[in-house]
Amino acid sequence: MYKTLAPDCIGHPVTLDASAPVAKKYGFEGIWLKLERDAQMPVERTRALLKEYELRAAGFGLTVDYRKDEATYERGMEDWEAYVRYAKECGITRCISWIIPFSESLSFEENFALHVKSLRPVAEILEHYGMQFGLEFLGPPKLRRNVKYEFIHDLDGMLTLCEAIGTKNMGILMDVWHWDLAGQCYEDFRKLGNEKRIVAAHIMDAPAGIPPEEQEDRVRALPGSTGVLRIGEFFQGLTDLGYTGPVLAEPFEKSLEKISFEEAVKIVSASIDQVWPK
Repeated sequence: MYKTLAPDCIGHPVTLDASAPVAKKYGFEGIWLKLERDAQMPVERTRALLKEYELRAAGFGLTVDYRKDEATYERGMEDWEAYVRYAKECGITRCISWIIPFSESLSFEENFALHVKSLRPVAEILEHYGMQFGLEFLGPPKLRRNVKYEFIHDLDGMLTLCEAIGTKNMGILMDVWHWDLAGQCYEDFRKLGNEKRIVAAHIMDAPAGIPPEEQEDRVRALPGSTGVLRIGEFFQGLTDLGYTGPVLAEPFEKSLEKISFEEAVKIVSASIDQVWPK
């Protein structure tokens, strides 16, 4: 596995020409792209920056919005293959998205069918270009409190959805926050079978002194800063599966937004190093 910088995840939506030299300076081996922004740059320039700073283009997030109405989805699909082709030319082999764990209008069965219908064409294009597609379950119980219909919120449910989508490139975005707060454990990594089912990994910590059932999804902390999440167990699971993909910090730490990008990267790099397996 390799340490990857995702500028947007630390509150700094900067362009690749600004982020690449800083990522290299602070020991990152990979960088996560946001194609809606980064694909505005000619692909030749992107490849040149990656080569100059010896960075791997680790992956990107799904650009198709399948959570709104059909017209929005169709507009997203019109541009989807062009984005995937750009990513391929940059050397990217991984794409991710997350699944909202509830609905106020669709039953579980209706929501499941909608996700299969919407995500299968997305996955098929990724498969055509040799890319993995990782889905993330959102585990905090508070996200599902007082909702009309619960939806997938753990590893078993996400693996079932991946099987239903049916392409051979489906996998999981493993996030220590959601893994821990969904009540998953080290043994659950065995359900994945092999490291190819893990498309990416996110690390962070949780605020101290808050019961698991009261943790707010986007109120988090730097990796290793509180010791609340079972990050050692999480890394052991990744290690024992032989995971070779990107590991990104996603702390949603507000203080990082208020300092310079370089200072934020320096802090995040040190926090990752603190918890990285020896």
